This record gives sequence, C-alpha cells and structure tokens, in this order.
Amino acid sequence: MEQLITIRTFTYPHEIYVIRGKLESEGIRTFLKDEMTVQVHNFYSNAVGGVKLQVFAEDADKALDILDSVKEIPQEVIVLSKKEFENSTSCPFCHSGNISRMRKSNWLTLIPYLIVGFIFPVYRSFYICFECGKRWKIKK
Repeated sequence: MEQLITIRTFTYPHEIYVIRGKLESEGIRTFLKDEMTVQVHNFYSNAVGGVKLQVFAEDADKALDILDSVKEIPQEVIVLSKKEFENSTSCPFCHSGNISRMRKSNWLTLIPYLIVGFIFPVYRSFYICFECGKRWKIKK
C-alpha cells in the first residue's frame, strides 16, 4: 500500500480546487482529507486541522516543485485617473473585457450600527480583471 503525504492544508475546500486541478493536469493524483467534514460543518475546520491536500510519496517532490512554480497574484489596488481609464470596458493592463466592478463594505459601516443599531453601508469600490488578476480603482 502506498503512503500518502500531506503537502498543503487549507481552511476551506474551495481554496484547494484550483491547486488540485493544476496538479492533476500535470499527471499527479491528489486526495483531499477531511474535505467532507469541513463542507458539512465548516466551523470544524480548525478542530480537524483544515482540508489536507495529499499526494503519493513518490509524487511529493514533483508536486511541491509545481506548487512553487505557480506565482500568486498580488492583491494590491492600483489607482488610475479618469483620463487613464476613459470609461473603457476593458482592463487597462491586459486589455481583456473580462472585468467587473466590485464593492466591499468598509469598516466605517460598523460605527452607525454600534450607535443607532442600523447598518448604513459604506462601500469601497474597485475594478478587478479576471484574466490578469489586477485590481484598480478610479480616482475622482
């Protein structure tokens, strides 16, 4: 019987699927330990040690090399002026049309809730490109 080695752990199962797909596309069989436990009871993730990505012992070095070669996209937000963006519907970096406007609630949303008891959302908006992964916002 072959031995399985845990090469990475993640808090939630959805964080692991892209990496698993990359390894399987390279011909490495992968297994997820505690995936179903965390999917059913996601608050148990810390108790069971998260979801574990496992490979066979002879594939561990190759899998780690593949994971090290994959770059993570920095999550910094770049500020552009209106003249640079000019109401374009494409990414200013890779010119892809696969972009979206995202809104995240700001921490200032919490202040009215603590004072009045109602939530008055204060949002920060930015754009994200799903092709190159860059984020930017438009300076008014």
